[in-house]
Amino acid sequence: MDTDRFQIISPNDLPDYRDRAGDIGEASWPEFMMHDPVANENWHELFDRFSEYQFALLDKESRRMAAMGNSLPFHWEGDLSDLPEKGWDWVFLKAVEDHKNGLTPNIQSAIQIAIHPDYRSQGLSTQMIHAMRAIGQSREFEYLVAPVRPTQKSKYPLISIDDYIRWTNDEGLPFDAWLRVHTRVGAKILKPCHEAMTIRGTCADWEEWTGMKFPQSGKYYVPGALNPMDMDVEKDEGVYVEPNVWMVHKI
Repeated sequence: MDTDRFQIISPNDLPDYRDRAGDIGEASWPEFMMHDPVANENWHELFDRFSEYQFALLDKESRRMAAMGNSLPFHWEGDLSDLPEKGWDWVFLKAVEDHKNGLTPNIQSAIQIAIHPDYRSQGLSTQMIHAMRAIGQSREFEYLVAPVRPTQKSKYPLISIDDYIRWTNDEGLPFDAWLRVHTRVGAKILKPCHEAMTIRGTCADWEEWTGMKFPQSGKYYVPGALNPMDMDVEKDEGVYVEPNVWMVHKI
């Protein structure tokens, strides 16, 4: 990676920062992932309440945004091993609620690191994790936690997340590439969060999001999903529950 080519920027550095960041999100995730109600209702909070925890990587040669990182602070008194099953959705809502109530945060959580497809396999993910950790370090937080989406599990949707996180490669590192990136920079796997995100939609919604048809009720694998999606044709509702993996960085 040419480190001189890229520059860490904040939301205040570009007038169209949010639009550019949104383009990266749309290019990085399956369409159905863009319909999590917690994200859709609260995404603005990242910038309205936690702007200093958001950042991006700018390609200085092309002036394109190559990657973006989102995180937020929250208050946690319990053991990290007790972080909730609802993972991503929970921590987003917890941070917003803590801020509304004036509760002083003592820990940072990652929300996402997204690399534009044109810039993948260039080592940017490691740089992005270091940049995110630096934000928490500047606030003297001891930990950065992350409900990590193990993206390669989409190739193994019938394998439980509990089994999947035990898979390793020839080096003894996590089999999944994203889990491996975090591990290489010092993170530890805590446990799965089996209900990190819940996405609901009508049959028509899921047909639009996936390009598939759902003639009967049952479990369906949709491209990009980590688990099968449950479709109830009689209720006209499809429900996808996404598992993630709680990981912790000591910063």
